[in-house]
Amino acid sequence: MSIPHTGRARRALPTTAAGLAIAALTLAGCAGRQDAGTAAPSPSDGAGTSTVAEACSPGFTDTEVSIGTSLPLSGPAAAYGAIGTTLKAYFDDLNEDGGVTFADGTMRTVDVTVLDDGYDPAKTAANVRTLVEQDGVFALTGVLGTGAAISVAPYVEEQGIPNLFTGTGSDAILALHEGTAWTTGFMPQYGFEVQALADYLIENHPDSTAAILYQNDDFGESVLAGFEAAFEGTGIEIVASEPYELASASVDSQVTALASSDADIFLDWAVGAFATQSLKKKLELGWEATTVINAPAADATFFLKPAGEGAADGVVSIAYTKDITDPSLAGDAGFDAWTEFAAAHPDDVNALSAPAAAGYQTAQLLEAALTRMDGCTREALLESATSFDGLELDLAPVTVTTSPDYPYVFREVKVQVFNGENWDLADGSYTVD
Repeated sequence: MSIPHTGRARRALPTTAAGLAIAALTLAGCAGRQDAGTAAPSPSDGAGTSTVAEACSPGFTDTEVSIGTSLPLSGPAAAYGAIGTTLKAYFDDLNEDGGVTFADGTMRTVDVTVLDDGYDPAKTAANVRTLVEQDGVFALTGVLGTGAAISVAPYVEEQGIPNLFTGTGSDAILALHEGTAWTTGFMPQYGFEVQALADYLIENHPDSTAAILYQNDDFGESVLAGFEAAFEGTGIEIVASEPYELASASVDSQVTALASSDADIFLDWAVGAFATQSLKKKLELGWEATTVINAPAADATFFLKPAGEGAADGVVSIAYTKDITDPSLAGDAGFDAWTEFAAAHPDDVNALSAPAAAGYQTAQLLEAALTRMDGCTREALLESATSFDGLELDLAPVTVTTSPDYPYVFREVKVQVFNGENWDLADGSYTVD
């Protein structure tokens, strides 16, 4: 598979993130929300003349900024609703202290509205219209899922609404917009994830055979094609492949078939409960292969440990979030800030929840984009969100650098190996060329 934009993942030496020096920005005359096409009052430049001011976009005033999101708060994917509840709790805390200080020196509250879509893209689309047309939000953030991102992409482009840090890494994000990328992905691009793991395997498990379990859909087929392309001309060969249906009750038969190949590497691209089943069955069969799993299945609390003792030992995955289940991280400033925040919200935030951690990171990304935006328009926010340079997040083991031509938060990831209790980070990192 030709991976859009990324080429091969490039391995980088370990680095220590330096603090980000933020230059003061001048916000020219944003005097509050105006009707569309109406300029805000022009402030004086201090010399008796007035400067020309731009009109602020809806949802942005002198005192507050309105943000919306649509997530599954009910239904089978309700656990991911923690992204929204954590996002709201984060800004509620800031609001209690007066809000967020913007580049013009003004402190504004950031009001977050969370709507339930039950993980139904059609409902997501309806919710987004409500948020924009009735609630008048300035921007969207943290909307979950590839289907959701695709379903609302034409609308957000037509309206010029930033849909930032959506919960997907789909390669399709690159093709959602003809011009300006109004939609950005929070997760690493799926094609980049495959390439980074393939490069790790080529380096650390040369001359091996591999077997792959994948979803029987476009996503699964693209993963299979991605690994085939990445291994071409190397010492690793895929000798067995088995698709599974999302409507299936079990993947036991597929894992049994793959184990019969006696491959050295198990590329386990099952999700949710299927990931747990596959690890459990592999252990029962005594298949001693190095297992590689996808990022959504790398939750130790909900997917790995439930497979049973020893089932996930040595599992390999990418890392773009610190291991929030590892108590040995106590003393790390970012980890301590996270645990303190979670402890302050025991009813809303589970310190061991990966979706909650994603919500926390999304909140910090949005805060950074808002405070750095040069102006009071949606275009200014989008420009800010796509121009981070070495941004540090409390829970990210890598820094964040973004650009308008690559609409994903993470263009650098690390690889991690599960030791049975927690994740250990491998040396170095992998970056998009």
